[in-house]
Amino acid sequence: MKCWAACLGDCGAKGSQEHTISECLYPDQLIIVQGFPWCLDAPKELPSKTLTQQILCKKHNEQLGSEVDWASKHSRDTLGEAMDLYTKRNSIRSRRWTIQYFETNMQLLERWCLKTLININHQSGWKYMDESQPESPPPELVEFVFGRRRFSDHKGLYVIAKVGSQQEMNDGRLRITPKTTREEPRLVGATFVLWGFPFYLNLLPEKIAWDGADLMRHEVKWWFQTGDDKSRNVKSHRLTFSYPTEQGYD
Repeated sequence: MKCWAACLGDCGAKGSQEHTISECLYPDQLIIVQGFPWCLDAPKELPSKTLTQQILCKKHNEQLGSEVDWASKHSRDTLGEAMDLYTKRNSIRSRRWTIQYFETNMQLLERWCLKTLININHQSGWKYMDESQPESPPPELVEFVFGRRRFSDHKGLYVIAKVGSQQEMNDGRLRITPKTTREEPRLVGATFVLWGFPFYLNLLPEKIAWDGADLMRHEVKWWFQTGDDKSRNVKSHRLTFSYPTEQGYD
């Protein structure tokens, strides 16, 4: 067994069964994946509970489990709670709500998305831009996952947002779609859709554009509004995508 975090130089002696998709986030659900070499033509629904690989040593697996996985579970639960509240309130014609506030930590969600992308790409996946093989991701990305460094350029996780767009609540399934270069395909990013909220994880240092939408990598405040008996918008609650130690991202 080779640990994909071996480049850190502090692997433990024992191997472990790593859940490709963190079990604490999706213990009994299906994950929808499309676009990798093994699912190019049609999406595949994968049972998260049975998706395990020997790709991390026990030490590194436990480090990510205690810090990244459970913090990201909080993000998933927060998004779900915000969508549940909207569903309940949207069925009632009220002129005033007691405003509630929700917040999710984008830095930890960013690390979880990168970890998950590396896990899924590990077998029969794409090479990375520096020619690294799927089972040995670039040291830079590994250091990002383990919080030993932060993205200092345009790499990272973005909220995909359209002005005036309405989020449609789904059943909580995670949908992942990778993005590659056209010639001699190399993995350059992936979209993640979580509770209907779309995110894009960019692995390129260049600033990227998104057709018909904005990619935002700064604190984003997302207001949920319902309609009253006169079809006027009424603010219900706010979801904040925060970067607690943000240092001037564009």
